[in-house]
Amino acid sequence: MREHIIWLGTQLELQRKANQDKVVLLKRILDPEDLGHAVSHEVRQLAYQIIINDHHLERDTWQQNNAD
Repeated sequence: MREHIIWLGTQLELQRKANQDKVVLLKRILDPEDLGHAVSHEVRQLAYQIIINDHHLERDTWQQNNAD
């Protein structure tokens, strides 16, 4: 049981780090002073949409968990 809890904690931390890396990359794509100058307007719109969708999913999950 303890090993499984440790494994779950490790997986959670890996997922959190991956999500942080994704957000950093998307924000760099949106920033015209960083990577934004090298990508098309369509790519910047997709990056913005991904950030919005992630935010909505996080908010909805939080609301569902706190509704109980």
